Amino acid sequence: MIYTAEDPGNWSQWKQKPENKSLPLNEAKQKYLKEQLLFEDQYTNFVATQQAIQQQKAQTGGTSLNGVTEVAFDALPVFQTNTGNTQTLKVSFAKPVLVTGSPLVTVANNQLGGGTAATFNYTYSAGSSTNELTFQHIHPTAAVASQGFSANVVENGVDLVSAGGTVVQPGTPTNGSYNFVANTNYTTSGDGVQIAMTVEVVGGNIIEVNVTAIGEEFIPNEIITFAAGSLGASSTGGSVTVVASVLQADTVSFAAGSAVALNSGTIKTGDGSFNTQYNDINRRQGTPALGFTSTSTKTGVAS
Repeated sequence: MIYTAEDPGNWSQWKQKPENKSLPLNEAKQKYLKEQLLFEDQYTNFVATQQAIQQQKAQTGGTSLNGVTEVAFDALPVFQTNTGNTQTLKVSFAKPVLVTGSPLVTVANNQLGGGTAATFNYTYSAGSSTNELTFQHIHPTAAVASQGFSANVVENGVDLVSAGGTVVQPGTPTNGSYNFVANTNYTTSGDGVQIAMTVEVVGGNIIEVNVTAIGEEFIPNEIITFAAGSLGASSTGGSVTVVASVLQADTVSFAAGSAVALNSGTIKTGDGSFNTQYNDINRRQGTPALGFTSTSTKTGVAS
């Protein structure tokens, strides 16, 4: 430690110093007491600081006192898959931190909704000098095939009719059960492919369209149209709409071993006010522990 106030020593020695010898007695006593008080305060503060550092295991700038305590996706706004929107998550620390640059949190994407990105980043946006940092991901409006995070998979086992899909009845169909394999005897109004279905026709009407193999690259309200002759030799047309509720979406989560990446930025313990013993101790911790474990997830919505 560097002392800014020297120990004045005992009174007799102090009084004999050249700068003090000619001082009147009362003035000399006041000066001596002031120097003594400054030194004692400085020493007391030093001892307390060292004891705190030892107790908190922060003697050499360690990170034992500070680190990530929680990471979670914000529930709102809804993570829309086909519409541009800004998503956020929060990283909480035990102590306030100061941030420079653009640290990152990488999330994992299960791609069950057809998303093209196995991982993507949330970038630091706010919170420096507090213990809660906000990271954001800007999700674009893009074509189905271009979306990193998507809800474009038609779930297996659903009935497109009972799910709310609009049915346009075919002309002169034959009652029966009709199997449609992937990409055969039907067309879609968009990019949807691979879906397989069993269509039930009763009383000249389509009453069920049961999905038997998942469809890919569908968007809400895409229309599946059945080819002429596919619902009986003399049948013409007929269609069903794929509503948003039958589309399976991607879900983001945090992989094992996740950590906040500095990305050439910095995250330092402290809140910017280093004028107290408590804040000085925190400041000496330097970069806090940035690894974390989180069970938070967020699933997209086809919209």
